[in-house]
Amino acid sequence: MSSMDALEAIRKRRSVRSYTEQPVSDEDLDEILRLALLAPTGGMAQAWSLIVVRDEDKRRAFGDLIVKGGGEYFRTTRPAPKDATPEEHAEQAIGYAKKVLGSYDEVPVWIAALIVPRQAFPEDQASFERDADMVSIAFAMENLMVAARAKGLATVPTIFHYYVDKELRELLDVPNEVEIPLVSPLGYPTEWPEGLPPRLKEIRRPWRTLVHDDAWGNPRA
Repeated sequence: MSSMDALEAIRKRRSVRSYTEQPVSDEDLDEILRLALLAPTGGMAQAWSLIVVRDEDKRRAFGDLIVKGGGEYFRTTRPAPKDATPEEHAEQAIGYAKKVLGSYDEVPVWIAALIVPRQAFPEDQASFERDADMVSIAFAMENLMVAARAKGLATVPTIFHYYVDKELRELLDVPNEVEIPLVSPLGYPTEWPEGLPPRLKEIRRPWRTLVHDDAWGNPRA
């Protein structure tokens, strides 16, 4: 299957939450990883690493943790149904997570993006360095997601692991000084989503309202 060009891959990238068990070839995976790590990084710090999880038991455990974290995310960020007890709300939240993320234990590859501090900045500029490193790993993951889409593979930027950080660190042997800002499944979708879900479509801002010409306060729309 031929790859689409970068502009089309950006336009057609979607957040996919339903995957098949079809494996990802070594060749495709290696190319996607190399393209990810061609992203810009300030001062060539490369204060990043990617953990690629393909071992069957470990990737299923990874998926289970993301579903668990998703349940906590939905519990804490979405209002409880009327008259629901806290226990009922929590049960409904994890039930919803299992419904929408139910294929996560079948995902053939999980990618964990890490920030590995290099301490290249003076100590009083540590926050600047962390911000720069966070931007760099975001560039790398965007490269990864666009490259994946060009090859017909799906991803979704995921932060549900924030709610199960300790357990994920134990699974991947990640030390406390290394951050895990983002994870993503990588695999073949059961289908490509068309458009945005209604809830998100209602709140998406037109691009012209987000572009200011020459100075703040001068949006194009």
